[in-house]
Amino acid sequence: MSVARLPQPLQSERWLAVALDQALEAIALLDVEDGAILYSNAAFTQTFGGLAQMAPGQRLVDLFRPDGEGRVLSAALQQARSGQAWMGCILLMTASGQPVRFELAISPVRDDDGLIQSLVVRLRDITSDVERDRNLRLAQKMNSLGALAGGVAHDFNNLIGAILITAEQIEMQVEPDSPVRRKLEIIQRIGDRAKGLTSQILNFSRRSEGKWSLIDFSDLIIEVTSVLKTTFPENVKIRTDLTKGIKIYGDPSQLHQVIMNLGINASQAMQPGGGTLSIHLQPAAHDHGGTLRGSVEPCVLLTVEDSGCGMDSHTLERIFEPFFTTKNAGHGTGLGLSVVYDIVHGHGGSLQVSSKPGQGSSFQILLPLNHGKVKVWAS
Repeated sequence: MSVARLPQPLQSERWLAVALDQALEAIALLDVEDGAILYSNAAFTQTFGGLAQMAPGQRLVDLFRPDGEGRVLSAALQQARSGQAWMGCILLMTASGQPVRFELAISPVRDDDGLIQSLVVRLRDITSDVERDRNLRLAQKMNSLGALAGGVAHDFNNLIGAILITAEQIEMQVEPDSPVRRKLEIIQRIGDRAKGLTSQILNFSRRSEGKWSLIDFSDLIIEVTSVLKTTFPENVKIRTDLTKGIKIYGDPSQLHQVIMNLGINASQAMQPGGGTLSIHLQPAAHDHGGTLRGSVEPCVLLTVEDSGCGMDSHTLERIFEPFFTTKNAGHGTGLGLSVVYDIVHGHGGSLQVSSKPGQGSSFQILLPLNHGKVKVWAS
C-alpha cells in the first residue's frame, strides 16, 4: 500500500516512524553516498546496543569489524547503490568482537524520478536459529550413527564371543608350559578389550531411559569429584563452586556419567603440564530459544571448565560425533562426549561449548529441573 492510500492521520512521518518502531526486525535508512545511518528503528538500536543513537551519522559498516564477511557487507551496499537489491545470510563480527549471523536485505529507495535517494536495510539476528538447525542435524546424524553402530557392534560381539570360546577350548587342550598358551592368553586379553568396546557402542546405541528420581545435584557432583580426585594425576586440581540444595529429576547414573566423562576429558586435555578443573553449579532459566538468558522454565546450569590445550573451530564442530577423537590410537574410543551429548538431550537439556587453542575449554549444560518429573508421571 502506498502512502497516498493510507488514511490521512497515518500519512505523517511520525506515524510511519511509530509503525516501524513496532517492527520486530532491525530496520535502518542509510545515506546513499557514505552509508551513514539516517534513521533506525527501536529493534535496530537494541540489536546494536544503542551505538546508532550514541553516534549520529554513524555508518553501518562502522558497527562491525572489517575482517571476515565485513567485506561482503561493503560489497552488498555497493550493489544496492548501483540499483540492485541484495539479500543473503552473513556472519559479521561486531565492534565488541562478538560473531553474529544475520539475515540481511539491502534495497535502494528511489524518488518519483527513479533516482536512488537512500538505502533501506533490514537485519534479523538468526544466530540462535542456525544453532538450533546445527543441533538438529547433529541429533539426526547421531541417531543414524547410533543405529548403524548398534547393528555392527552386535554382530561384532558375536564374532568376538566365538573367538574367545575357541581360544578357551584350545587352551584346555595344550600343556600348561606350552608357548601356545601365552599366545592364547594374549588373544583372550585382546578379546576382552574388544568386548568392552562393543559394550560401550551398544550402550550408546540403546539410549535407555534409565531410572528417574529426584536428585540432589550438588551432592551428586561431590560424589563424582571424590572419585575423580583419586584417579587424576597429582598435577590436576579440582575446584568446585556449587549452589547447595538444587534438586533435579533425572537418572542419577546417567548424570554421574556426564560429570565423569567431562572430568576425564578435561584431565586428559591438561596433560602433560596439568592444570585446574573447575565445576560450577547454579540455578538458571531457559527461554526455549536456544540461549541461556530467558526466564521461562526453571533450570540448573552446570559449567565444567579446564585450563587445558583448548580446541580449534574444526575440532569444536565435531567433538560430539560418535568415534571422533583427537587422542592417539588405543587411548580413547571417541564415545565419551557423544554419550554426554546424548544424556543431556535425553534429559531435555542443551549443551554449549566454548574453547580456543591454548585457552582451555568450557562446557555449559542447561538442564530443566522437572523434565524427568514428567517422565516419572508419564510412566
